[in-house]
Amino acid sequence: MESFFANTFLFGEDILNSIHIFAGSWLDMAMLVITSAGSETFYMIALPILYWCWDRRRAIYVGAVFLVAMTVNDALKYLFNNPRPDPEKLIHGIRELAVQYKPGGPGFPSGHAQGSTAFWGTIAVMAGTKAVRIACPAMIILVTYSRLHLGVHYMGDVIGGLVLGVLCLAVILPAAMAAGKYYRMVSPILITIVLLIFPIGIYLTVPGQYINTTMGTISGFLIGALLTDDRIRFNPRNRLPYQFAKIVIGIAVVAAIRFGLKFILPNSLEAGFFRYWCIGFWCSFGAPYLFGKIAVLRGEDGDLL
Repeated sequence: MESFFANTFLFGEDILNSIHIFAGSWLDMAMLVITSAGSETFYMIALPILYWCWDRRRAIYVGAVFLVAMTVNDALKYLFNNPRPDPEKLIHGIRELAVQYKPGGPGFPSGHAQGSTAFWGTIAVMAGTKAVRIACPAMIILVTYSRLHLGVHYMGDVIGGLVLGVLCLAVILPAAMAAGKYYRMVSPILITIVLLIFPIGIYLTVPGQYINTTMGTISGFLIGALLTDDRIRFNPRNRLPYQFAKIVIGIAVVAAIRFGLKFILPNSLEAGFFRYWCIGFWCSFGAPYLFGKIAVLRGEDGDLL
């Protein structure tokens, strides 16, 4: 891998200096906004909204591909531990952005590139409209380019993230869809045990900065979805004002869990796992249960999930 990371086109600041578009502060601000669409906060809002307001089963596939992709990304970053671009080697106009926004941790592969490919790529596959299938690749391109524009990733970082995102999409989505067809043939108790023990085993054995939180989210989200199936009367489709009400209520509780438990619980891997487990469980079970109890939020048909 030494020769790979020594490649100056893939891992050199000169290419960042040459491809940067100097169009003024408005473009810099636009890139900051676009890059936020690859942040943890964005996905913590977007994934629940897909589950509550779009389609439950397809949202599970999106969440599964994305969360596994981010677990792989976190582990590989820790494994390769390759540094990000050096702001001192970036020219004026890029250097300031890199210093202002530079996140911590290694650079390869880019989490924004890999995460956006997994997230938007799965939506593009799942969606039935041409407009969505055009918009999703556009989001992947924009989020990926924003990392280069801000000078926080090398070209090789984002290429690696894109390739790995596509691989995760190609492997995890078919596996998740197959599991969705045959999971009823397995005891729900056994599935629940596996969905609890396996993620715990992963975060305890696989190195990474955020393995515990991604594994906690996967465990809580999938266990909640399993318990919700055919038990809760709730239809994600509803009138726009009621969709907005669901989003406000649901995200408010997500924020309360995220920040409230962080304040209450000690700062440890176990506490992080439990906190994000609760967030995942609320999104897939708690919120639909609450919405199903409120007539106007239940949906027009009130179908059993």
